[in-house]
Amino acid sequence: MTRVAYFVHGRGRGHAARARAAIPRLRAEGHDVHVFAGGRALELLADVATAQAILPCVPGRGLARAWSARMSHDLRVLSTLRPDVVVSDGDGPSVHAALALGLPRLAVGHGLLFHHAALPPSIPRLARWRETINAASSSWPARRRVVVHFAPVAPRTEGTVVARPDLRDDLARAHDEGFVLVYFRDGDGEPWLRALARRDRRVVCFTEGEVPSGIERRAPDARAFADALSRCHVVVGSAGNHLPAECAMLGVPMLALHRADDVEQRMNAALVAHSGLGLASSMDADVDAHLDALDAFAPEPEVAARVHAMPTASEAIAGELAQLERIAMPTHASWSLAARRLPAASSVPRSSRSSRSSRSSRSSHLSVSLRSPRSSGAARAPE
Repeated sequence: MTRVAYFVHGRGRGHAARARAAIPRLRAEGHDVHVFAGGRALELLADVATAQAILPCVPGRGLARAWSARMSHDLRVLSTLRPDVVVSDGDGPSVHAALALGLPRLAVGHGLLFHHAALPPSIPRLARWRETINAASSSWPARRRVVVHFAPVAPRTEGTVVARPDLRDDLARAHDEGFVLVYFRDGDGEPWLRALARRDRRVVCFTEGEVPSGIERRAPDARAFADALSRCHVVVGSAGNHLPAECAMLGVPMLALHRADDVEQRMNAALVAHSGLGLASSMDADVDAHLDALDAFAPEPEVAARVHAMPTASEAIAGELAQLERIAMPTHASWSLAARRLPAASSVPRSSRSSRSSRSSRSSHLSVSLRSPRSSGAARAPE
């Protein structure tokens, strides 16, 4: 049985959505999965796993302090748990703590796409570098990576697998009823809604705000949206990660919209167009011209097949755990090596010992705890 420490980043829904599919699969395959999550992820995983709460590390003020606290916490937790593999879905401190302890590491996320996958030249180089830097803190120490995205692109770095999101159980293609389904993440699509209302088409919009006359408004609800997505003809909406993926797997064309200053959604929209899944546009573009183009758009039949041919994220994560098990040799020496990497009090210069006494105390305690092998077997060796 493989003992897995599974850390989930707490910002947004995407990280928790992947974990909701992956954790039950890993447990069904016999893995002993221990889940750590914070923020929104902790709430979304409540019915999937008894997760231990961790302090979220999100960009902004207080990040450095939160990161330092999490590193201390994760070093203690991992030295006690002694997992065979550490999985990080967007969580930075845990994968760095695993590196310090010499534990096998697997990074999961959609932001990994911009450095670890072969992308078309239409993706702006500067924007790509920016997203690469954003994802680096939670991925560069990893030995292997699962890139989760809707675009059927090839990996460009060793130890990388590109996978599609797991399709929800309540999502399957039904009869095409010919209506336009609309969803704007930030409620900023009023010009598009007005233009759609002038056309002789049924339009269904999921939003908490007001809509123009002639538009059918639906309150946001995951199951109701999945039902509408299975029956619509086309989708007009924000170029996030999950909606384009669901459109791709169902074979529903999408007009993927992005704000001019939203780098990630701009690149997602470009990938929608490049992959033949639909069209791309900025929110402030010529609305009627793009809606005319959407009316004339005919997706290639093999597009959905290419997306379905990709492994699901849960399949890829399970497969990469098996790869890490084969790479890492189980030896008790790994924990002794990890202990020696941590600073002892005697190695700290006398002039700085007083200011670092608490840290040295923690490291010394961790060094002692690492030397005792767990009864159920030795940990994996560092890679």
